[in-house]
Amino acid sequence: MIDRNSIIIKLQDALRPLPYVYAFWLEGADATGFVDEYSDIDFWVDFEDKYEDRAYEAVENALCEISKIDYKYIVHHDHPKIRQRIYHLDGTSKFLMIDFCWQLHSRPKEEYTYYRDSNIECAKVIFDKDNVINFKQFDPLDVSNCNMLRLEEAKYRRTQYMRVEKYVKRGQYLEAYAYYNRYVLEPLIDLLRLIYTPAYAYYYLIHISQHIPQTEMEELQCFAKIASIEDIAEKMPLAGKWFDELVERIELFK
Repeated sequence: MIDRNSIIIKLQDALRPLPYVYAFWLEGADATGFVDEYSDIDFWVDFEDKYEDRAYEAVENALCEISKIDYKYIVHHDHPKIRQRIYHLDGTSKFLMIDFCWQLHSRPKEEYTYYRDSNIECAKVIFDKDNVINFKQFDPLDVSNCNMLRLEEAKYRRTQYMRVEKYVKRGQYLEAYAYYNRYVLEPLIDLLRLIYTPAYAYYYLIHISQHIPQTEMEELQCFAKIASIEDIAEKMPLAGKWFDELVERIELFK
């Protein structure tokens, strides 16, 4: 059985000697230390801009030496300096997807500086020939403007519970469910993120079970479990009460 370590070692050995590849690192579970049997592999490579095609070829040739690539998807990335492809190798666990990102060496370094000691968004460096990967101490001022806007948006949504209520009264479950998620559940998630992961307040539900205390995770799960219009009607005022309590906690931080 091909495992993640053999894939990582193979790519390391294949890419390190190449003069146009400057850095190779891991994100995701390998970097945060949360690898289990369901984890994919998140690779990043930094390469010289003019060798783009050769960089793809080097990675895919190395993968093919391990096993046949039985799945490949080219992601059309919005960022002009990032390329991304998703692979799967024949004979590996269906969960062991290989999420491979390439970045052009000309990408500005300040775009991907990692916060030191973060266990949310971090890098496990395999090699770095040109000080490509940088770390810095988290400063709340870095995100204060964005987080203030997020807080104000959450407060606005709290005032709009009637948008949910009108669909409850009309007996229209699908619409009530959609508006409940937007105006009740999402603002709660945003507040919890602002309290516990202010550097990554935009992370929504991604790995949130690892990022907030168990008691609050269970409370959030309670509000997320909606099976009927009656559930929405019952939980909406309780969610509003919790929202107000969370806002008070945030205000104390100022």
